[in-house]
Order: sequence, then C-alpha cells, then structure tokens
Amino acid sequence: MTFPSSRRRPRSRSSQSSHSWARSYPERVQRQIIASRRKRASQGFAMFTILLLMLTVLTTTISLHSRTTAGMFITSWQGKLRLARDAAENGLVISASELNKPSNRMLLGSVPLDKWRTNDYNVYTDWNNVTVRAGSVIYPSPCRYLPNWDVYQITQEALNMSSINPPIRTVYYSGNGQYYRVLGIKLTKADRSAVSRSTETAAQNAVSYLTITVEGIYSLGTAPTTANPNPPNSVHYTVQQEYQLVPRCCRQIAYPVDTGSTANACAAVNLYGAYKPEWIARSTSQAGLFKTNQ
Repeated sequence: MTFPSSRRRPRSRSSQSSHSWARSYPERVQRQIIASRRKRASQGFAMFTILLLMLTVLTTTISLHSRTTAGMFITSWQGKLRLARDAAENGLVISASELNKPSNRMLLGSVPLDKWRTNDYNVYTDWNNVTVRAGSVIYPSPCRYLPNWDVYQITQEALNMSSINPPIRTVYYSGNGQYYRVLGIKLTKADRSAVSRSTETAAQNAVSYLTITVEGIYSLGTAPTTANPNPPNSVHYTVQQEYQLVPRCCRQIAYPVDTGSTANACAAVNLYGAYKPEWIARSTSQAGLFKTNQ
C-alpha cells in the first residue's frame, strides 16, 4: 500500500517574494527615516555655517568701516591741529618782529608792561615828556635815520601785547581760516627772576628775557573775534617762546653786553645826551608747545 509522501511541497516564488518584501519593508522605512534625519541635520549644520560666515563678514565690514572712519577723523583732526599750530607760530614771528620795529624797540626798557595801555605814562624824549600811546614817538631824534616819521611811531599792535585788567587779546586774521592772538608777554631778569610789571623794565646794561605766548586758531566756520575767540568747531594751539632781550644804544650795531660790559648801553659806546638804549629780541632761549581747548 502506497502512502503519499510526507515532504512539504515547496512554496511558489510569488509566495516567497511576498514574505521577503514584508520583512524588508520596515527596514527600508527605517533607513529612509535615518537618511532623512541625516539630511536635515546636514542641512541645519550648513545653515549654521552660512550664518556664521555671514556674521564674520558683517563684523569684519563694520570693523573696517569703523577703522576707516576713525582714521579719516584722526587725519582731519591732526590736519586742523597742524593748521592751528602753524597759525600760532606765524603769530609768534609777527609779534617778535613787531617789537623789533624801530618804533617799538624802546618800549620794553622804558615803559613797565602794565603802563603800555593806560595812556598816562610819559617817557622823556628829546627833553620832553611824551605820553605812551599809539602814534607817539619815543625814539630820540639823534637816532632816527629813516626819512619817514611814521616808522618811529608806536604801533597799537605792539601795545596790544601787554595785557590789562581785564585783558583784551586782539584776534588777527592771517588767511586760510587761520587766526592768532597774543595771550601775553612777560619779562624776567638775567637770573630768571621776575621783572615787576608795574614798576620795572628790561635792564639797560644786561641781558633780560622776553616770553611771548601766542594762541593759534583754525576755524573754517564762524570766524573768531576778540570778543568771542572760541567759536564752535574751532581748533586751538598755543605756542610759548622765550627770547634773549639785549640792549644796545640806538642806531648802533654792537651789543656792549656781548663784550662783558656792565655799563649802560649808550654810555658803553660813549654816547650821551638824547641818546637812549633800545632792546632787540634776537635769539630763542626756550620754547614750549602745547595744545589748548578743542
């Protein structure tokens, strides 16, 4: 008797493939989820990198702009300060030259500084008392060698250098937005001790020292004035310089103090009567530079 075989019949290919697909589907879904997450993470990192680069570029740009702006400001400021300094130095040269004019050479040794602008101080000249004021002549006639009378007249510009109480510091325009004003002058003796502004003058037989302080102003906007020397946006620079103030007899070339003489400058060269000493600011002893407000 024959029995049917107990071996199972093999499944069909379609059945096997369906079971295989059923097993692999969750795996494919999981792989897709993982790939999607990785892609999103990669995209997020790329976005972060882009933002970081943009922030770096923006910071660099702002930094460069700030430096450029600051550099332009510094350059502009230094240029204005230099123009103010040039104005002060120019004013210093003009002021020293003003005092060295024949008309003003006798002021420093004949009139105390505080008496320059009082209009009541007299200087004995050519056997007469001459009141010190602009236009007066205290240069004695034996010493006048130029034909023009006005060359020997005291100038207001010189008298303005000596401050009064309250001080009046005249502002002068020198062009290109540059101005200057003399802040003051002072005298000291050969040992650098003070010369009284109210009672004393420069020595007639020794070297004295004259210090001139000048403020330079640069302003392209509102022009500074004597009443308002500090307009908005103006730049100021002050120069102070000391000169040797040396006496010599009027109309003479030699300076007796250079040979060690301690006599009156005119007596040292045997000139008397109407002859009088004059004082020349001839060399720089000390100089100081310092900027002021603005």
